[in-house]
Amino acid sequence: MPLPSQNRSFYNSLIQFSQQKSLQKGQALHAQIIKDTSSSSCIYLANGLVNFYAKCGHLPKAKLIFQQIRDKDVISWNCLINGYSQRGHSGSSIVMDLFQRMRAENTFPNAHTFAGVFNAASNLSCTLGGQQAHALAIKMASFYDVYVGSSLLNMYCKAGLHLEARKVFDIMPERNAVTWATMISGYAIQRLAREALRLFEWMLKEDEDLNEFVFTSVLSALAIPEFIDSGKQIHCLAVKSGLLAFVSTLNALVTMYAKCGSLDDSLQVFETSGSKDSITWSAMITGYAQSGDSQKALKLFSKMHFCGIKPSEFTLVGVLNACSDIGADEEGKQVHSYLLKLGFEFQMYIMTALVDMYAKCGCTADARKGFDYLQEPDVVLWTSMIAGYVQNGENEDALSLYGRMQMEGILPNELTMASVLKACSSLAALDQGRQIHARTIKYGLSLEVPVGSALSTMYAKCGSLDEGNIVFKRMPERDTVSCNAMISGLSQNGYGKEALDLFEEMLLEGTKPDDVTFVNVLSACSHMGLVEEGWAYFKMMFHGFGIVPRVEHYACMVDVLSRAGKLKEAKEFIESATIDHGMCLWRILLSACRNYRNYELGAYAGEKLMALGSQESSAYVLLSSIYTALGRPEDVERVRSTMRVRGVSKEPGCSWIELKSRVHVFVVGDQIHSHIGEIRLELRRLRKHMKDEGYQPASTNFDLN
Repeated sequence: MPLPSQNRSFYNSLIQFSQQKSLQKGQALHAQIIKDTSSSSCIYLANGLVNFYAKCGHLPKAKLIFQQIRDKDVISWNCLINGYSQRGHSGSSIVMDLFQRMRAENTFPNAHTFAGVFNAASNLSCTLGGQQAHALAIKMASFYDVYVGSSLLNMYCKAGLHLEARKVFDIMPERNAVTWATMISGYAIQRLAREALRLFEWMLKEDEDLNEFVFTSVLSALAIPEFIDSGKQIHCLAVKSGLLAFVSTLNALVTMYAKCGSLDDSLQVFETSGSKDSITWSAMITGYAQSGDSQKALKLFSKMHFCGIKPSEFTLVGVLNACSDIGADEEGKQVHSYLLKLGFEFQMYIMTALVDMYAKCGCTADARKGFDYLQEPDVVLWTSMIAGYVQNGENEDALSLYGRMQMEGILPNELTMASVLKACSSLAALDQGRQIHARTIKYGLSLEVPVGSALSTMYAKCGSLDEGNIVFKRMPERDTVSCNAMISGLSQNGYGKEALDLFEEMLLEGTKPDDVTFVNVLSACSHMGLVEEGWAYFKMMFHGFGIVPRVEHYACMVDVLSRAGKLKEAKEFIESATIDHGMCLWRILLSACRNYRNYELGAYAGEKLMALGSQESSAYVLLSSIYTALGRPEDVERVRSTMRVRGVSKEPGCSWIELKSRVHVFVVGDQIHSHIGEIRLELRRLRKHMKDEGYQPASTNFDLN
């Protein structure tokens, strides 16, 4: 039935204002339609008004007009459904409700309805409603529309159901460039690079039109080092097809090369790009940060700022991560001020990166301020804060925050539990560590890395080797860190042979050792007096695995030689060392000389330490005792005088033990413990018992003040 001329004029104007999103003109026209009583009841104009307000983003107004329509047709429903589907996640559940109501009122959907419903379903975690709509679309033959099929394909891809998506793709009678790009992108999301590449090759054989969306999809799938050659071929094809004119293609190339570790190629694409946007800069900055070139990332960000390019939240996250990696707290604070100025302080990803940056830079107080600022921090933020405390040695605070996390009902993840277990390791809190172990079982966390590694480390460091070994043996896959922890635990608890056997087993399994592994292995050799084996492992580091020995490895070798009584060899080894070892090696030799009563060599090592300006009281005490044994009182007085002049004072000894969930701390000369009287009485009893058994302690106590 043709529209009256007045209504036709109103309708055409509504269409025009909808396309222009001209709210003011449309509202004025709406007033005229209401005034004209003959037009106000027209279904075409009512649908046009719903569409107009939906396109302008005024969905409550669109819904109000929709509800006033007496005889709604499929277009009425479609206008509102598609309006809400454009709102993303916030409107998706409303779309599904509208679709259910539409069916309840016996209005049959068409292709436009299904396209909107599938688009909305792609934003929801549950695809059940979308699958039901899929069945109905097949029944009503709407599925064969290319736009409906593409929307359905997108829904399955976003849900990670790539097998279902491929079934839809294969039976579609008609496909367009969006269809191909969507399926390739679905494979990219699931990191199925090979499947994405095969589909792209099939598309080329089908002689389909290539556009920038297809290229960005396949390049994102190939952002894996082993597929860089394929990525380069796609790059050449993009040049040949003239698609480098699109900034999205350039961004995908920069990202692909950066993620593949080919930063030179990434930088070349970046620098030759004539039209860079914030995503281009972000991709390059993030590439530098993830590859460990944090200084270059910060310099590029500075250049981006001076070029007048406004960063996105992804850029800022990349920059903050770069600051975290190199401990650049000053630069991090500047970025913090800048993002506040840009109004990004409410972005969860940015705030999480900010907390992580402050924590890794040692500014835990600032990190905690950022953490407390967010009203509802997520598990990632809790984990960053707990890990920050652990990294900075504030283990009690880490455990306290974990306790609060439990009270608030926040479920931890693997990284959270690994950090909490590290805190227990550092505090030697075995009972708490066992409780955390029980929690990991309750939460269904497996013994894979990092939880299994952290558990075996905790038990080993707490001296519970049997429990640590059980966890270690049950791990489905053992990494270098977990092997290091067990080797260290065995070595430190007197099981040197078992430590070396585990090292050999580690090599047979193909686990590559690192510098920490060799510190533990050399330590085991030291405890067992295995000089020849120690030399063999020391040489194996560089010649077998290309690991350059550090101060810790030289210290272990000096200890190996010193414990075996080979003091002259130890002295020659120290003097032949090619690294700057400071005073570390001489200190080890000095202690060994005292134990073996080689006072002449001990005096030589002690004088070396004094010449280097040692501030450790133990060196002066040992040297003084050596000169006393040599009968050289003038040198004893010289050592004491040097100690006073340099302001060196002996640090009081400190130890602690955990009993019944309470930590007892003991400091030399401290009288504040509640059971100090009983403790002293027991110590006197033990001292008398030792004396009765014939033990005579070697006195090194001198009045040096």
